[in-house]
Amino acid sequence: MTRTPEDIADLFAFGRWATRQTLASAAPLTAEEFVQPVGGSFGSVQATLTHLYGADWVWLERWHGRSPGALPTSDGGLSLAALAAKWETVHDGQQAFVASLSPARMSEPLIYVNFAGKTLTYQICDTLVHAANHATYHRGQIATLLRQLGKTPIATDFLRYRDATPKT
Repeated sequence: MTRTPEDIADLFAFGRWATRQTLASAAPLTAEEFVQPVGGSFGSVQATLTHLYGADWVWLERWHGRSPGALPTSDGGLSLAALAAKWETVHDGQQAFVASLSPARMSEPLIYVNFAGKTLTYQICDTLVHAANHATYHRGQIATLLRQLGKTPIATDFLRYRDATPKT
């Protein structure tokens, strides 16, 4: 599969749009519903969003040559507004990194140390696709959690993104 910097930039623009939609879907939750354990990999909407934000942050750090030893933590958890603000900074960083990619750089190795202390190496393009897929997976989980809380999530399908932001 050929992956160009333009393809990756579009994928990350979609991810930013979809994350904003997901955050907007969570906005009607009460503070109690936001942290209520309802299942899934992380239990609550808050914990799942926090994990997803943290993973986006970790991959951005790795693309810049750093290997954090863990996901970022916050005592008591972050509010939806605090998560959204932190995420905008990460999304800005992702956008800048992706915009800096050349076709040759896409196949360069990314070497990092994972949380278990193991050194891993993947092509940069593969880690970018992985991060985008990881986000899509957890946005789907959040949609399920929202439904379990009696809410209706905003659709985040790629074609909805295309309809909302036509590609020129």
